[in-house]
Amino acid sequence: MQLTKIIATVGPDILSPQAITDLIAKGVSVFRFNFKHNTVEWHSEGIQMVNRVSEEIGKPVATLIDLQGPSIRIHMPTDSLALKKNEKIYFGEVVFEKNVKGLSITYPNIITSLNDGQLIVADDGNFRFTVHKEGSQTYLVSHTAGVLLNKKSLNIPGGDFPFPALVARDFEGIQLAAREEVDYIALSFVRSKADIDDLRAEMKKYKITADVISKIETMKALDNIDEIIAASDGIMVARGDLGVELPFEEVPYYQKLLIAKCLDASKPVITATQMLNSMIEHPIPTRAEVSDVANAVYDFTDAVMLSGETAFGNYPFKSVEAMQRITTFNEKKLTFDLRKRYKFVTADNEARVCEMAYNLFLSLAKDSPEELGGFLVFTRSGRTARLLSRYRPRPAMPIFAFTDNETVRDKLALSFAVQPILFKEGEARSDVKKDQILSAIAHLTGAKLVKKGKLIIVLHGDKWAVTGGTSTVKLLKAQ
Repeated sequence: MQLTKIIATVGPDILSPQAITDLIAKGVSVFRFNFKHNTVEWHSEGIQMVNRVSEEIGKPVATLIDLQGPSIRIHMPTDSLALKKNEKIYFGEVVFEKNVKGLSITYPNIITSLNDGQLIVADDGNFRFTVHKEGSQTYLVSHTAGVLLNKKSLNIPGGDFPFPALVARDFEGIQLAAREEVDYIALSFVRSKADIDDLRAEMKKYKITADVISKIETMKALDNIDEIIAASDGIMVARGDLGVELPFEEVPYYQKLLIAKCLDASKPVITATQMLNSMIEHPIPTRAEVSDVANAVYDFTDAVMLSGETAFGNYPFKSVEAMQRITTFNEKKLTFDLRKRYKFVTADNEARVCEMAYNLFLSLAKDSPEELGGFLVFTRSGRTARLLSRYRPRPAMPIFAFTDNETVRDKLALSFAVQPILFKEGEARSDVKKDQILSAIAHLTGAKLVKKGKLIIVLHGDKWAVTGGTSTVKLLKAQ
């Protein structure tokens, strides 16, 4: 089974029932809808299609809406601007009032707050400028020669301005999540817990149950990373904008740091941006890209994400196949016990039970690894499965998460090694009894997910309805 999960960004070429079916078969667990592009209606139809196909083929997948956020974009009266190195151009609304060479931005009110000598970066880092002030007029001095296109991105590394957490387009996405079955909402350009609180307040108005993924894209987010992780349900290491905000040589370090912090918090983490970027135009990845994806596996990420590769690239299916091949091979090469690197917090009973189950696994794996079939977890909220997932059991071992909640089932499609299964045995509030456990094991053997005779480590509580009630570890043989 696929342990490291694959996220595919949806584009026109893969938005058909057959294409979605094929992508799920090739290993996609989460479908991302990028709200920077396409109409609300297009996204609505796509989310419905993914959910319908998932139900028809009996394979749980998650849907993720990626909100636009307060992205700064270049505004110019022309489609492009030819720049020379060391050229000085106007910066501000004046470019729309006079026949002058320059540019403005989507938030022109912040221009007066910029400091003389401050660095400005445009088009994902391809153009660099220095702010130059003369009296009340602001200029940019170009470090780069080339043609800058209108509506490209603009970043102010280290800048902290009073942008709203949500823009008009984001409210449309939130309202869509209220109408459709959406599992995750990704919040762009998060700076602090306050931004997440703003999103959750808006979600509460519509009774939205989706989990919140905070995208780490700014230096300010890194400054507040602990409170952001605590307030979020998961994290995306958005290396595109982060690599513009930071010197590019620092990105690998922060990728490892963010993944480690999410492991400790038992929260899913996504590694994203330019993973197989060359496959937008070419049928095979570069060797550097292969190493990049493999490195994310060795960092113990929950998921790796494809963006333009599947959204508008020429080889969306080959991109997923390549991602699957890289992750699957390298997962098998990991034998590292994460507790030698991290000291996981086991502050509550549920966490301690998961620690006990993992210790049992290690003992069995040392003496007779061939006899192990996996973990069987009964979960109402998904937390037990994620607590166990953070250990990244080695040798690679599936975590079969049985839940009576369809929403929890779909959300768990994002977590490393977790294979979620909808389990409607008995009433939702009934006791977890022996016959239910045996029924779950029979499901695993019947579906050929576990061979008969294999050992299953079972975790459960006494009551289905008690979140956080996991209290028991059992070792059973699959019959």
